[in-house]
Amino acid sequence: MNQKQKKVGIIIAITLALVILMIVVANLIIENKIASAFEDLPESVKVDYASIDANVLTGNLELVTPSITVNGETTDKTILDAKLNTIKINDISYWDFIFKDKISVEELRIDQLIAKYKHNPVVQNDDYKSGFLDKIKQIIDVEKINITNADLLVTNFDTDSTIMSVPKLNFELNDLLINPNAPKKVKKIDYKDFKLTAKNLKWAINKFDELFADSIRLTSNNATFKNFKLKTKYDRADYSAILKTERDHFYLHIKEVKIADMDFGFSDAERFFFKSKEVRLIAPEAEIYRDKLVADDKTYKPLYGTMLRNLNFELGLNTVEISEGKISYLEKVKSDKKAGRLDFTDMNATIENLGNTYGEEETVINVNTSFMEVSPLEVNWNFKVSDTTDQFIFKADLGYVNAAKMDQFTQPNLNIDFNGELKQTYFTINGNPRTSRVDLKMKYDDFEVVIMQKDGKEKNKFLSTIANLFVSKDSESDKDTYRYGHEEGVERDVTKSVFNFVWINVREGLLSAMTGDGKKKE
Repeated sequence: MNQKQKKVGIIIAITLALVILMIVVANLIIENKIASAFEDLPESVKVDYASIDANVLTGNLELVTPSITVNGETTDKTILDAKLNTIKINDISYWDFIFKDKISVEELRIDQLIAKYKHNPVVQNDDYKSGFLDKIKQIIDVEKINITNADLLVTNFDTDSTIMSVPKLNFELNDLLINPNAPKKVKKIDYKDFKLTAKNLKWAINKFDELFADSIRLTSNNATFKNFKLKTKYDRADYSAILKTERDHFYLHIKEVKIADMDFGFSDAERFFFKSKEVRLIAPEAEIYRDKLVADDKTYKPLYGTMLRNLNFELGLNTVEISEGKISYLEKVKSDKKAGRLDFTDMNATIENLGNTYGEEETVINVNTSFMEVSPLEVNWNFKVSDTTDQFIFKADLGYVNAAKMDQFTQPNLNIDFNGELKQTYFTINGNPRTSRVDLKMKYDDFEVVIMQKDGKEKNKFLSTIANLFVSKDSESDKDTYRYGHEEGVERDVTKSVFNFVWINVREGLLSAMTGDGKKKE
């Protein structure tokens, strides 16, 4: 080897050594910069890790077994405790990171996150949102975020009771852009799409009720919940004992909930909105129990139009479809008797324009079901949410009913039995939040009212005889003729639900048809 070749060899060796040294130094600079960034975090935030591995050639970065703890700013109590197997960042732009104060990443992978967060209900959601953005000073641009095998637990800050548990969560988000300096008219947080799957969700939605789902699948446009459950977490006796005023005890199970073509976010006015073209509830089954022995709740009960109109967010569900449903309502009136029961089975229903975004369009509810398992019932109910007078029309068509079928509700609750046949009943209620008018027509045979003794075991012959003096036994001698009932100015008890209002109207219509002249009012 001549002298010239030796010099070239030395130059190449030195150059390679310098390149390797520069790479090592650059890796160390990046690792030290990240470590310094962790050290510069507020005292309430602590980040630990086994190692930081940076590679300027590949643009990859890995934190091995990191852990994050966050303490409350006014207390020393830990509010977030998170442990991870690894955090991997692929193809990070170190140039942007070092010289442009911008974080640009191709992929962020978070593996086996185990996080426990203590939620303080005193702190408003807006405070969390603003606090999060206030702590971010750089533009963050991430093409893809992957969270795999996560276990999340949210507990109450004071009691440590579980608010939400998601033990098996996977999440993927694409094209995330966070720009803390964006003007108000431009989204500070934006993304292209996402996908979330989870199993065995548990969520305590309030101090009485809990929500469960065996599996969840969410994307930017669709959602599916399987074996969705919403139920009171106490048994009936314990629940009644802790209530100050009456409140429904319920169990709701839905085999599958499907939400299609959904859109959600914040409007230009920074108001949250949620919209969907179709929501399907497949095989819902609900049992609702009301203990009337608990003190009455005397607060004003608005109609559904008012409740939708006054939501603090924009809701727009074009169609809600219910199939193969079942609802049972039980009411406990006397301590020594079992609760009265009403059953609605084989329920199929559609709700059009459910929400507060439809302007002059009406909300229309159509229901087909079986009452007490054998009697066909059709309901049509419509109202306009934008109408501040809350006018509504409620129509129903009830087929053949053996009156004795209603005894399981009327006997324990009203101390009354019915005998006979209700062949067909139609009624229309035109109402508002205070008063209504009911028009009813019906056909019936051999109808008899049986008033029971106070103990509910024997017939009170005297009162039953007096009551039936005012009741026409049949609709007419002509079996094809209806008896008509009509009542104006039916007053609503505004401390009770809209369904109580419907029942009051039906009662007044029945009394008018059976005890009046039975003729149609022109």
